[in-house]
Amino acid sequence: MISLFNNESDQEVGEITEAQLDFLQENLVEETLDATSYNITPVVVSSLENLGADPDLIEVLKAALGSRASVDLRYDLD
Repeated sequence: MISLFNNESDQEVGEITEAQLDFLQENLVEETLDATSYNITPVVVSSLENLGADPDLIEVLKAALGSRASVDLRYDLD
């Protein structure tokens, strides 16, 4: 499993599979070339849903986002 963290608070927000990470990497732009982080917004989550994202991945992203307009998430490949 791959841990997802809120970049601002450094709090773990959930875990995803390698397949789910591959999906994110294929469909989102990383914040920098050497970074492992993504900016998640409600529009991004909706777009990922429309692209056929795994429902468990969507659930983790929605929980991490909560009621905020956006959240920066990073992954850790323990």
